[in-house]
Amino acid sequence: MLLQLYLHFPFCKRKCLYCDFVSAAANEQTIAAYCLALEKEIRTMGEKYADAQVSTVFLGGGTPSIVPAPLMKSVLGTLRESFFLLKDAEFTTEANPGTLTKAWLETVMEAGVNRLSLGVQAAQDALLCRIGRIHTFADAEQSVKMAQRMGLGNINADVMYGLPGQTTADYLETLERVCALEVPHVSAYSLIVEEGTPLCRSVEAGEMTVPDDDACAAMTEAGIALLGKHGYHQYEISNYAREGFACRHNIGYWQGAWYLGMGAAAHSMLPPAQSEAEMGAVRLRVANPEDVNSYMVASPDVKREKSLITAEEAMFETMMLGLRMNQGVGERHFEENFGQPITARYGKALESLVRDGLGYWQEHPSGELFFALTARGLLLQNEALLRLMD
Repeated sequence: MLLQLYLHFPFCKRKCLYCDFVSAAANEQTIAAYCLALEKEIRTMGEKYADAQVSTVFLGGGTPSIVPAPLMKSVLGTLRESFFLLKDAEFTTEANPGTLTKAWLETVMEAGVNRLSLGVQAAQDALLCRIGRIHTFADAEQSVKMAQRMGLGNINADVMYGLPGQTTADYLETLERVCALEVPHVSAYSLIVEEGTPLCRSVEAGEMTVPDDDACAAMTEAGIALLGKHGYHQYEISNYAREGFACRHNIGYWQGAWYLGMGAAAHSMLPPAQSEAEMGAVRLRVANPEDVNSYMVASPDVKREKSLITAEEAMFETMMLGLRMNQGVGERHFEENFGQPITARYGKALESLVRDGLGYWQEHPSGELFFALTARGLLLQNEALLRLMD
């Protein structure tokens, strides 16, 4: 089977004020122990999925670029020994400008990395400082140019909007300066103030103010227009690419591909075993323990939390994730997976979305019909999903 791989590196030089991901500052000794545990899990999973063909690999975190180059080289060597990677596999690593070095990038490129996702976030250093980032925009520019000089052309820049004190003009300046770097992919995420984060506490205490929903919607629309002007096609709610540079790994998530996550807090979506299928499962969601120490002690015999996904649940997830994409959900894809047309399950909901200007049917060059959300529907995606749940 085709399989996507995700490796989680839960370490950062300093945790950002808005972050609720599983990540923490750590010393080199802890990182080394973690990498050994990760290699054990990689070998075990490689044996279990020996017949799999790997189409994409994604190194995420945390900050993979904080892992010392020799340790990362060992982890990626173990990965290549344990899994069969297709020749055209997309191989992405995340990195932060404050930690990326030429030596580290050389190491991962030698191991097959051919795509870089860089956490730029904003062009204004005051905003970067306000959210706890460790770099300046000049650092980000230098990182992009270094990667380009080294022959790595497939680069994504992560940016954020809805930051404390950020204006639409700030956001558009960020996009203009990122576009000037000639990266072929941009991910633009609206800040979510997560419970329990230092940022949330600051907002609740009145120490910081974030833009309201209307202001964020204005930023979204202005950003789409600006990126379109520079040749970036929006193919998903938060993702924009020039021709041929859409992220295959993330598209796999949105289109229901099988993926295997390794490392602390990593998640997987896998085919069910026969016994699980007999219980009504069509997919199996698996989650590794979030606690880093628990993961390291248990690896490779990690106690994974398993959830059986029924056909009804899988149908809704297919719609929820597929409607994030501009192309939407294909009739043929849906019927092949669930044995019934989209309209048989969601007909009334889809009719209401079309009637209210939130959704529409479109025919692709292949002749397949897709149901997708309109530009307004993408802005109001939660409303669309609520209708599908009725």
